[in-house]
Amino acid sequence: MTDFCFDIKPLFPEAIIKVSSDLLPQNFSGKRFMCADVTLKMAEVIDRMGQLSATAQDLINPVTTAQRLEKSDNQTVYLMADGKEGANGVVVGLLKVGTKDLYLYDETGQVHKVQRAPAVLDFYVHESRQRCGLGKELFEAMLAEEKWTPSKLSVDRPSQKLILFMARHYGLVRTIPQANHFVLYEGYFHGVSPSMPLLQATKSVPAILAAGSERQRTSAMTFHVGEANYRKRRLQDPQQQSCSTTDLLSSRCNSDCSMAEIIQGSRARGTNASHAADGQISRTNVRHT
Repeated sequence: MTDFCFDIKPLFPEAIIKVSSDLLPQNFSGKRFMCADVTLKMAEVIDRMGQLSATAQDLINPVTTAQRLEKSDNQTVYLMADGKEGANGVVVGLLKVGTKDLYLYDETGQVHKVQRAPAVLDFYVHESRQRCGLGKELFEAMLAEEKWTPSKLSVDRPSQKLILFMARHYGLVRTIPQANHFVLYEGYFHGVSPSMPLLQATKSVPAILAAGSERQRTSAMTFHVGEANYRKRRLQDPQQQSCSTTDLLSSRCNSDCSMAEIIQGSRARGTNASHAADGQISRTNVRHT
């Protein structure tokens, strides 16, 4: 829990507040002379929570600061507090979201220019309050306020905990490899307008993107009940991939695989690993016989 030397309850008329570039709680109704005091205290809250988030993620610099929020017209910080804890109350969670203009790959390897893409930029719940449902409550409040859906979010450099959070609460496991640091989940491009500008992905993309996407899926699968059925169906798919991940890793300096091939290769990887494991078991049985 994060406490301050001042009473936070006047800053939090509700347990969850929304703060924009003016550093005032949404629907702030105080008198004008109070604004300066409120913004100073809110800046301290945001800076402190942003630093705690950076420390929890092993980041050198915080993603969320009051100064950055003041300079942005498309970012919002959601803060959660417990006014009943201690004399002054405590702040227990932070969630920063915004919109970004991004070039994003879809499942087929095509590039979409997405304007004002909904993005999760920072997410933190104090360690003493984790696994109590507060993170889900904070996230749901943001979704309701912004009118967003989880599968349509782009997530900037998600931590391991955030990857598991999205899998546990929203069943989001399978990702689409990207050339930037954002993570998209399959379903992001469902319902995309045909009039949206598209570019064909023709440049070579590092194969490490596919490997990174695979690691994210592997971590999240622990919490995804339906993933076992997906793997079973995938093992029965006889389709051969035109550019395997193994080949890409061994010759990425000389290869010219498209983004679509990399995406296909990351999906085929699980199948190849399963077949290799079966072959190893068969050989072991022969030796023992």
